[in-house]
Amino acid sequence: MPRPRFHKLDLQRREQILEIAGEEFATHGYDQASLNRIIERLGLSKGQFYYYFDDKIDLFQAVMDWAWALGVPEEIGDFSHLQADTFWPTLERLSERSRALLRERPWYVGVWRPLYHPPADPRARQVAQEKIEQVDAIRITFMRHGQKIGCIRDDMPGDLLMTAIFSLRAAIDRWFVDHWDELTAEQRDTLPRLMLDMFRRMFEEP
Repeated sequence: MPRPRFHKLDLQRREQILEIAGEEFATHGYDQASLNRIIERLGLSKGQFYYYFDDKIDLFQAVMDWAWALGVPEEIGDFSHLQADTFWPTLERLSERSRALLRERPWYVGVWRPLYHPPADPRARQVAQEKIEQVDAIRITFMRHGQKIGCIRDDMPGDLLMTAIFSLRAAIDRWFVDHWDELTAEQRDTLPRLMLDMFRRMFEEP
């Protein structure tokens, strides 16, 4: 985690540091990301950098936590208030929020590549694994609540359904991570909408 001195910086400077580091990790991956490039872009000396972070993994953890905070609103995690008429519209609203974030920060998708292409450094792999577990926990909670209120099908064994859901989401997410840079602006906006529609048609209550 960043040293306390980092948190004493003003918000704009903290976000500038994390965004530039995020762009570096997104472009080159964790293993090939260069602290020297990050430090140079920030106009810091190495001494100043180590005043805020212990090492590269420390910075990577900070970037991943910040990216998570950007992309995952506080409301996610507690879906108990959702009813049948708000379940799918909520998912659509969250999807639109994600698309808006990506329009603002196109590099953001690349930050998540370590989840699908694990870094060589075991410490970085552990950071990525922790995020995968957070994502999985949210998806399980969301889908189980969807079943409870009659929005997600329950006509097959629960473990089979969850395997299908998780496998599809992982495949979709990995495809976007791998191909994002090749997509046009229109595709970046329309393909997630189509995937969400496909997902709903497959898993909503028949």
